[in-house]
Amino acid sequence: MTRWIPTKKEKYGVVVYNYDGRGEQELCLQVGDTVHILETFEGWYRGYTLRNKSQKGIFPASYIHLKEAKVEGTGQQEIVIPADLPLVLELGATLREWAQIWHTLYVSNKTIMFRNVQQMAYSLIEYRSQIVSGTLPKDDLVELKKKVTAKIDYGNRILGLDLVVRDEAGNTLDPDFTSTVSLFRAHETASRSVDERIQEEKTRLQNLEMRRQSLFSTVHTYSLLMNLKNFVCNIGEDAELLMSLYDPDRSDFISENFLVRWDSMGMPKEIEKLNNLPALFTDLSSSDLIRPRVFLVCQIIRVGCMELKEGKKHTGGLRRPFGVAVMDITDIAHGKSDDEDKQHFIPFQQ
Repeated sequence: MTRWIPTKKEKYGVVVYNYDGRGEQELCLQVGDTVHILETFEGWYRGYTLRNKSQKGIFPASYIHLKEAKVEGTGQQEIVIPADLPLVLELGATLREWAQIWHTLYVSNKTIMFRNVQQMAYSLIEYRSQIVSGTLPKDDLVELKKKVTAKIDYGNRILGLDLVVRDEAGNTLDPDFTSTVSLFRAHETASRSVDERIQEEKTRLQNLEMRRQSLFSTVHTYSLLMNLKNFVCNIGEDAELLMSLYDPDRSDFISENFLVRWDSMGMPKEIEKLNNLPALFTDLSSSDLIRPRVFLVCQIIRVGCMELKEGKKHTGGLRRPFGVAVMDITDIAHGKSDDEDKQHFIPFQQ
């Protein structure tokens, strides 16, 4: 007879892989779901997701990333309180809610709103990583908290979601412990603040558009300057990086390749240019910059030996595709980015 053991420390976790339940007793899990774990048995957990507490079931333990939590009460009265900061929990819940809307925007081909949600989500992910790192001084954490709550409230407003009512410090107000009058006043203050933020964003976009139009009306050829800081990959052989501009809608490269040679030790062949490898794409016309989408593509070519079928002979100097990295630079090309010195990390795919 299967004997499930009540958990003592393994109480709370986050789903890291999707799981389709294969029977009535198994739960269906989605990445990002939070689960309350009640019992364990031979690599399986029994519990429920916090988005559907009424449905209990079993699921694989390997699909769950355990997190610290405080447990109050016992048995049927057991309550699990995550140890994360309330702001971190709100960030996670917001990102999960926005992800569903993001998918809907993609399916309905609402490109502009899709990109806006994408940029806001990336900002929240970056903010969350800074908070959970635990390395921020107290003053910086307070300022970051203001940025996070402002971004969440702004995003919820333009997506038509409910406005979160907060106090002056940005903490969510509990209606069970806050008077109706205080809630009303806080809601008015929050709504006014979001309206001002939306107006500021409209003004900023208008200024960028005016700047872009004035720039395009006086110059007929353009250049794009980028600076390669580093390339991190354990290939074990020499590599060549070929960077170029690409039009994904026409499946066409619109520039020549900028070549950087990397040695097997993970350093540029021209060592004096370490962390400073500028590339200047010149002679770009207005028609290039008004394309609907412009990507920066980096092709990674592996240069080295390859063992033949006999297992004895080797050939040297062969160039083989190893991977590719792609970044959407449409806003930069259109002059809509006001941070020209921002650094970007571009992951590559093999």
